[in-house]
Amino acid sequence: MKYRLLVTDIDDTLLTTDKRITDKVKEAIIKAQDSGVKVAIASGRLPIGVRPYAEELGICERGGCYLAFNGGLVLDAEGSILHSSVLDRKYLPAIYNALRSYDVTVLVHTHDKIFTDNNQNSYAYTEPEALHQPLYLLNDLLTDVDWDLHKILIAGEPELLKEVEPVLNARFGDELDIFLSAPWFLDVMPKGVNKGVGVKYLAERLDIPMEQVICCGDSYNDLSMIKMAGLGVAMHNAEDALKDAADYITAHDCDHDGIAEVVEKFILSDD
Repeated sequence: MKYRLLVTDIDDTLLTTDKRITDKVKEAIIKAQDSGVKVAIASGRLPIGVRPYAEELGICERGGCYLAFNGGLVLDAEGSILHSSVLDRKYLPAIYNALRSYDVTVLVHTHDKIFTDNNQNSYAYTEPEALHQPLYLLNDLLTDVDWDLHKILIAGEPELLKEVEPVLNARFGDELDIFLSAPWFLDVMPKGVNKGVGVKYLAERLDIPMEQVICCGDSYNDLSMIKMAGLGVAMHNAEDALKDAADYITAHDCDHDGIAEVVEKFILSDD
């Protein structure tokens, strides 16, 4: 099979655990693009947290695209929005009030900032620190948020979020998609909006059939694109659910050039 589009998650897939792209991975991805293969990044992050890696890998200069907010936004090389899905703002107070008895922090985003009105939970700082961005504090999340949301992010102790997830799904699961994107993050998304749908939109725009798409990931929010791709790849360090769904599991983890392995085996190989 000749693959024409490679899509990769960022954290613990494209990046090492200390948030770097290794030289070998960068070289492999640039070679893939030079061979005519399109490359895209798909992340749960806000756009400002995705674009720097798209630039580092030469995706932007080659007219590529990237996906933010778990596919809720698809952006082109200039950062213009190609596709957008928003969360009805009525769900913010509903989710917020449902969580009042739990020691979790609710966060919301614009395209370049992260907000909360509760700085007590240390997990709230995980995303801002990874992006080298401040965490902006609002007086009241429910009255101060006057912009369209692409997702609601809930941060907290992993064991507590395992308890919270089924509670929220029982109440809102018919209307929203609620899932763990990391052990300490619970994402609340518009129903039916996920990385798989975002990748499908991008593939159609590029006139590439899904059977010619490779998607690589490690966590639960990657599951939709792993299942939809012609070749779904789970990293060696991926969650078991991804490994169970994947067509291929890398022999090397994100700290040992796992994405380079995929590119060399399925794109650059003469086999």
